[in-house]
Amino acid sequence: MTDMIERVAQAIFAKDPESLFTIHHARVYARAAVEAMREPTERMKEAGFWEGSASPNNYRTMIDAALEEQ
Repeated sequence: MTDMIERVAQAIFAKDPESLFTIHHARVYARAAVEAMREPTERMKEAGFWEGSASPNNYRTMIDAALEEQ
């Protein structure tokens, strides 16, 4: 499990730790959430996130790295 996936999973799990939802389920959903974030939205682009050295390719590369961490 990657550091980012685990961080997101822990945040998801912490929202309702008494449910039947297990940490395993949280990890599955965390990975799906991070994968869904891979492509920036038009609003993110419009907000100026891509000013300077940041670019959509850099953003995707960072998300890919989070998905590949060991």
